[in-house]
Amino acid sequence: MTRRLMILAILLLVALPSVLYARWIKDKVYLQTESVGKVEFSHYTHLEMESIGKNCPTCHNGIFHIVTKKNPVFTMADMEAGKACGVCHNGKQAFSVAGDCTTCHTAAGEIAIQTENVGKVVFSHDVHIDSFGCNECHPDIFKAQNNSNHTTMKAMADGTSCGACHDGNTAFSAEGDCATCHAGDIEYANADAGNVIFPHDAHIEAFGCDECHPDLFKPLKGASKMTMEAMEKGESCGACHDGSSAFGVAEDCESCHKM
Repeated sequence: MTRRLMILAILLLVALPSVLYARWIKDKVYLQTESVGKVEFSHYTHLEMESIGKNCPTCHNGIFHIVTKKNPVFTMADMEAGKACGVCHNGKQAFSVAGDCTTCHTAAGEIAIQTENVGKVVFSHDVHIDSFGCNECHPDIFKAQNNSNHTTMKAMADGTSCGACHDGNTAFSAEGDCATCHAGDIEYANADAGNVIFPHDAHIEAFGCDECHPDLFKPLKGASKMTMEAMEKGESCGACHDGSSAFGVAEDCESCHKM
């Protein structure tokens, strides 16, 4: 064997394990939890670690069965006791599972909270994590469990839920600018003349929330039904869309009714 072929053979042997696992192993695996969404696991990240050394039997089948459905459900308490991910993620061999939740629970990201009356409220984990640790909110203020933290604006104004921080001192008040949380367009279904899209953003640039709510419009889904005749007499949208303050509701229909 020539020197060139020998060097090529050595390089191939060195690269072969990486090539093989890159070809046959799926990198990203998403572990679905019952309470706190998906956890993203990267095979490639772990196989590159010196302690594992591209050696799949380090984890399979001793710690995790290679057949997903054959793995039991592990709790955080189990992992903190040294089971599952906690075998390595113990604060010594790798970061502890009892550490920063967002290292693994990054899939949480933004959470869309569906309210009964005023549409979705989008909560951004990323924005809050920049200022607070997970344990400052979980589990005392919010249970880390989907659909388990229902509250009212009145309760928040009294200091519960978001109101624990959004009190006008630590952070903007929950009773302040509604559009900070309750944003987005609203679509009104109209079978006869096409649906009407109401753009909050366009109106917020010119008006405060209290100029429309609750006197002109109750912030309650389905509670502000109105006829064109009533609006032309100055009610509902017609309070501003009178041809003076803003274009009249009796003018260009296509401004609101998108067919």
